[in-house]
Amino acid sequence: MVTLGPSSKRFIKTFMVNKILHKGYPYFGSLELTRRCNSKCSFCPIGNEREDLKKGEVGTKAMKHILSQFREMNIVAVSFLGGEPFLRKDICELAEYGHSKNLIMQVSTNGINLHKMMDKATAAFDVIVISLDVVDRELYHELRGVDKYETVLDNIKAAQELSEENKCNIIINTVVCSKNIDQIPKVIKLSKELGVRGIMIDFATFHDYWTEIVSDGSRYNPKEMDWRNERDSVKKLIKQIIKMKRNYPILTSKAYLETFLTEDFDFRCYPNLFCCVRKEGEVAIPCWDAKVTKFYDIVNTYDLKELWFSDEVKELRDKVADCKDCYMHCIVEPSKVLGASSRNLKDLMEWVVTFRGSAFNV
Repeated sequence: MVTLGPSSKRFIKTFMVNKILHKGYPYFGSLELTRRCNSKCSFCPIGNEREDLKKGEVGTKAMKHILSQFREMNIVAVSFLGGEPFLRKDICELAEYGHSKNLIMQVSTNGINLHKMMDKATAAFDVIVISLDVVDRELYHELRGVDKYETVLDNIKAAQELSEENKCNIIINTVVCSKNIDQIPKVIKLSKELGVRGIMIDFATFHDYWTEIVSDGSRYNPKEMDWRNERDSVKKLIKQIIKMKRNYPILTSKAYLETFLTEDFDFRCYPNLFCCVRKEGEVAIPCWDAKVTKFYDIVNTYDLKELWFSDEVKELRDKVADCKDCYMHCIVEPSKVLGASSRNLKDLMEWVVTFRGSAFNV
């Protein structure tokens, strides 16, 4: 019998309350701490952006104000995003503040700078998600533009050694692109060998306008890196990953994976399930990258809760209800697992089990 910890129970309670009584409330918050990055990935524009786009980060006080508003919205978990979040010196202070508001705190990092604050970071966060897409040093350098494979691997091992003592779950995130398809099963097997809490499989996202925001001489190469260039190989990979879920700690839901097996992106989008805020303190409505997305300042101008349920915001969400342009992990998976829970009940229960880990018991 599975024993549910406090956070599993809170997750279930929040799910039921939001589903029945408080329809429209979000479950998860994404907070972009910075657009600065110390990698230059060929499948991601952020580390290759023009310098002017990296300006405008709000300070510690404003970030704490955003976290407080997340708590008022009954959000369960908050993920710090980048750029590279560990380039901010106040990152652990912000995570500790989130804890004081009873938020489950997660960070997604490339892992390069983690050793500089290893003990403090594993104590401050409930979950640290570290990117690792290959098990080959040269290919890592080719994909990410930095020769840091051994550094990242050592940091994953060191973080895992501290994970039980500091009550932190270490998770590997692997991004699928056209160049590392054969590497994904190897990274999955490595995740089990390392003893980490699990591995998430993501697919590199490409938007046409991203080519307009990168600097001259950028390494960003969407035409070459797009996984859709290797459709047949990707479908074979998905089938393999689904089988591997039986014996390996793959946290990615079957519902999300099957989206790429069938290429059926005709699903109901539920953008109210996640609340995305960028580095300037602006919430993205209805989501990060829709064609109709607008940004609202929730530091100085708007109250998040009032804005969230306004008629203007409801109209923006309605415009993307039948959106078929998106396959972003942070949007598709919650929409399928939480938004269409009756059809994906097994995936929902896997999420509940994931939340039961002792490191989530805040």
